[in-house]
Amino acid sequence: MSNPLCPTDCDQALGTVLFDDCAPNINPSEIQRLFVSKGNAEPFTDWKQASEWTTRIAQTGTNADAIRELTVIGDKPAASPITKDISGGRKYTVGKDHTLNFTVDDVSDENYEFMRSTECGGKYRLWYETKGGYIYGGKDGIKVTIVMDDVLNRGADEIETLNGVVTWRNKFSPERTKSPIFKGEI
Repeated sequence: MSNPLCPTDCDQALGTVLFDDCAPNINPSEIQRLFVSKGNAEPFTDWKQASEWTTRIAQTGTNADAIRELTVIGDKPAASPITKDISGGRKYTVGKDHTLNFTVDDVSDENYEFMRSTECGGKYRLWYETKGGYIYGGKDGIKVTIVMDDVLNRGADEIETLNGVVTWRNKFSPERTKSPIFKGEI
């Protein structure tokens, strides 16, 4: 699956829909896992196959195509459209700015150093999984920027967290599928 094919004339695209009065499809939306690789990592051959994921997910090591799995609490608000005024008083949407916010509450030394490594900048490939069992990102992943910070709140019952913001620009929302590596709600 790839981006939708948009009409090249004034006709509007009209996708199909499905609503079920008796058994609506309701999905828990909180993001529970992020999967991050280097920006130049190879795409998947078939991102719907669990065997490809398990081969590439590695929390350590130097494999150039390795994917790091982060357990998070996250959300993705609606994307902000980027429109251009063009001739004839028309508007054209050139893209949308997407943001994914997340928190890591397991602040091991390794996770802290991962956060510090994102401070170098650069591009990453990202996939994200929800508690509803969907994974987003397609075979290529989403080319993103990640900014993370260490947060130390005051208070006797507070815990240290690593807070992050993932951003990208694309006209379309990412592809999704049922996660082939879903572990259930964490």
